[in-house]
Amino acid sequence: MTTAYGSPAHGALAEAVAQAKGGDALAPVTVVVPSHYVGLAARRALGRRLHNGTRGIAAVAFHTPYSLAEHLGGAEMAAQGRRGVTNAVIAAAVRAALRREPGHFGGVETHPATEHALTRAHRELSELEDRQLDALRHQSPRARDVVRIHREVAAALREKFSNEQQLARAAAAAVRARPSEARDRLGRVIVFLPQNVTASQAHLLQAVSEVTDTTIVAAVTGADDADATVRASLQRLGADLDASTSSTSSEPNPPADGVTALGVSDADDEVRHALRAVVGAARAGTPLGRCAVLYGLETPYVRLIGDALDAAGIERCGATARTVETSLLGRSLLDMLALRDSGFSRRAVMAWLAAAPVSVKRPDDSGENADSHRWRGVPSAAWERAARAARVESGLDSWTRRLDRYAADCTAEADRLSHDEDQLRRADRIRVDAERALELRAFVEGLHLDLNPQPAPRSWADLAAWCQRLVQKYLGGRVRRRWPDDERGLAERVDSAISRLGDLDGTDDNPSPAAFRRALQLELETSPSRHGRLGAGVLVGSVDLALGVELDLAVVCGMAEGTFPARRDDDALLPDRERRVAGGDLPARGDRSGEDHRALLAVVAAAKQTLLLYPRGDLRRSADRSPSRWLTEQATSPDEVPSFVAGLRRASFPAHEHEYDTRCLLDWHDSRGRDDDTSQADLIRLPSVRRRVELQRGIELRRSRLSRRLTRFDGNLAAGDLRDAALPHPTGSDQVTSASSLEAWATCPHSYFMRYLLRVEAVDDRDDDHRISPLERGSLVHRILERWLTEAINDNAVPAPDEPWPERWLARLAAVGEQECDRLEARGLVGRRLYWAYDRHQVLADLDRFLEFDNEQRAGHRSRPVAAELGFGMPHSASGPVSVEIGNGRSVSVRGSIDRVDATPHGGLLVVDYKTGSARAYQKLGPDDPTLGGHRLQLVLYDLAARSLLGIADTADGHGAYWFVSTKGQFSDIGYATNTARRQVLKAVNTIIVFPLHPDEPVWRPWVPCGYCDPDGMGTRDQWRDFQRKRDDPALARYLDLVDPDRDRSDAPQRTEAAT
Repeated sequence: MTTAYGSPAHGALAEAVAQAKGGDALAPVTVVVPSHYVGLAARRALGRRLHNGTRGIAAVAFHTPYSLAEHLGGAEMAAQGRRGVTNAVIAAAVRAALRREPGHFGGVETHPATEHALTRAHRELSELEDRQLDALRHQSPRARDVVRIHREVAAALREKFSNEQQLARAAAAAVRARPSEARDRLGRVIVFLPQNVTASQAHLLQAVSEVTDTTIVAAVTGADDADATVRASLQRLGADLDASTSSTSSEPNPPADGVTALGVSDADDEVRHALRAVVGAARAGTPLGRCAVLYGLETPYVRLIGDALDAAGIERCGATARTVETSLLGRSLLDMLALRDSGFSRRAVMAWLAAAPVSVKRPDDSGENADSHRWRGVPSAAWERAARAARVESGLDSWTRRLDRYAADCTAEADRLSHDEDQLRRADRIRVDAERALELRAFVEGLHLDLNPQPAPRSWADLAAWCQRLVQKYLGGRVRRRWPDDERGLAERVDSAISRLGDLDGTDDNPSPAAFRRALQLELETSPSRHGRLGAGVLVGSVDLALGVELDLAVVCGMAEGTFPARRDDDALLPDRERRVAGGDLPARGDRSGEDHRALLAVVAAAKQTLLLYPRGDLRRSADRSPSRWLTEQATSPDEVPSFVAGLRRASFPAHEHEYDTRCLLDWHDSRGRDDDTSQADLIRLPSVRRRVELQRGIELRRSRLSRRLTRFDGNLAAGDLRDAALPHPTGSDQVTSASSLEAWATCPHSYFMRYLLRVEAVDDRDDDHRISPLERGSLVHRILERWLTEAINDNAVPAPDEPWPERWLARLAAVGEQECDRLEARGLVGRRLYWAYDRHQVLADLDRFLEFDNEQRAGHRSRPVAAELGFGMPHSASGPVSVEIGNGRSVSVRGSIDRVDATPHGGLLVVDYKTGSARAYQKLGPDDPTLGGHRLQLVLYDLAARSLLGIADTADGHGAYWFVSTKGQFSDIGYATNTARRQVLKAVNTIIVFPLHPDEPVWRPWVPCGYCDPDGMGTRDQWRDFQRKRDDPALARYLDLVDPDRDRSDAPQRTEAAT
């Protein structure tokens, strides 16, 4: 019989069951359903229905075609010693066939994608008969090899394994061999809602119909494209849809009552409206188990819907974004096994340690069954810092050698610092760093040994045991897991999958850890994962999941062209044009619109109320979307919701607490929103604001930043409750600053605040650098020149100002350069070998040119070097910080290291700071602007420090210069007389230190060299707009005098005393 989907179909099933029982409530009846979900829905529908005064549920068994085949033919297969074949078993046979003869797949035979595609093709081709396979193999050379490999796999597995098709044929043979037994076990049979019945399933059901009365209850939609698959299935079963249908039409049934459609902004807003619809239905008394939120394509809806329902505290069942493969144990184990293929790269190892529940035994543990409390997680963050500092790249040698060197350097540094009482705490921290490095080295060495076992496993059983030991040692094992219930359940399925792979012996004679990992991944990714149980909460899933389920409310998301119906790629191995020669027994892969259309029409027919949602755009891809052709069939004039705010305003009831709070704020804004203090006080008194401190602070922050005043949320440390904040100040008695930090303050105060006060620094991640970094190159040149010049000074071998350096010291400079380059290369800081060869040559060549440049500078200044890397206030320096008077009774303690100090005639001095980059940014530096707007302070501060350390009078002549000692800097010098510039520089330092806050430099530019102000690299236009709004606040006047002295002051208000 034929019927419509939904309640009519279940009514027809109840009638068919009653007729099959013939008045005997305990008479056996078997109902064959297309899926377990349809079976569960049908069972519950029968339980709710009465027919002739009785409920037709007792002695009614529900089977899918596969479970029916197991029920009837499983014993026969077990007697033959054949087990059900899994994807891992098929993949093993595919690998063996490809090794023997790759054919068309030569060159990609070991790629996992090839293995997966051929495994899937074997599943599909198992439905075809030999004549169909022969026709298919003649379509192309590629198809010929696909069919050949399929047949080789089938022959290899036939003796020990059985697939669904073989099981169905064995069951049909058993039915025909023992008809009375089959009749007694099954009773009368009802085939309910047949969908895509395969040839092997039809063969079994026809055999069943030969021995017992069989009734088919088929549902139709009235649309030819949607009913085509059902029509073909009925023909395979020997039934005729046209003969059993009073009327058919090429058009679908007219739109059902209760169907509404909404167009919203994007997928996220679709899910919000879906959630509101579910909450609204629940408030009206609809059980959540009779609501469904469905979609055409899984991405992005399955995750969005699940997260939204969980956030609202609404129970759900059906599809879930969490799978066995992506479970905690699944992904952690696969990532660990993949470390071999990554070459143990630092990035891969540390990413695994950060994400996986890795645990290790404490040092005093012993025995195999140590108590779970004796295990601890690894210090992944500390290990990450150690690995980065050691410049680990990949390979066990890099891990061991560089971590050993880093630990030794840390230990030596700590030993040096331990002699200084002021540095004892720092020495202790450095020793902890050394210990962490050695811990990491031991861990990685042990992990590498465990992932590369010797002797290598020789069988799949050995590989499975090896993998189980890894899980037990590193990922908690079964005893030590204290995970959420759902994660423990998924972990047990991972354990079972590992055990199943141990049964592959005899299928693939070339086992390896890499093959095991691919097989495990295939086993986990094809393992079905469902959330909850049907009826316990809102049903979530693809539209076909709800086929045969009676619903009060169905919400269908993604009703846009390209999503529903979806654009699907054709099969690369067997495209649809080649599949057609199989006569419909090989389903099309590129076009499944008929199946999607049937599922949609079935859901609409089965639901009392249906809400169809479509997104006008895809914000993830910046694309516009059009409504689905099927949406306009059901709702000719869909309603449009222009925005999230509009949707929230029109909602009858908020879906969760966040929407309630937002709605309250919107209502307040619509009714009394004003931009004044009274309005803000009213806003703070709203119940939704009063009970949430974070919301109060957020409102205050937003309003303050939008104001024209410089507030504490803009960084004004003299405002409000920050006035007495215990933040370090450069003029404090216990504070020591440096020239570079003061320059950073003037260049970008926000950067200074983040880096020097909060100690927040960008992660130094240079794994993929092919060349030495500019910073490392500069440090290399500084170390070379320091060593060389210090030796010359100590040997009293510095030539007179008008004499060049002797040949001996030229050779010594080259030797020191070679040594330091070798040392840097050993530490792994030079990039790729090919590029380093060029960069090393360039550094050494620049050293040769430096001697000529040095001769010219000494002659021009009539100077002789007297100190190199003259440190003060640094951890290793003999002298403490130098106090510098900056005016207004203030002084600042400065630390630093002067690259070079030369003595000049008449007791003067020359302070030199080496630069290895370009001189372009320094071109405007000179007597007229010695600070470049407060951005360059080193020369004068170092001049004052050198005078203090070397006992040189303040009145003696002084000169400061930046020496650009590279080809890039063109071996030039830029400087000025420090005596005349001293007053201007100290005034800039005083302004920097006493000013309460300093926004970004008020000069627009297309890029900002500050990772703190522009962390995403998208520019600082918004920050510039905010600064322009607040720049007339008197509190900013002193800062603007420093960085923008030529600005227009005509509209600026007068500075108040408080602003100073």
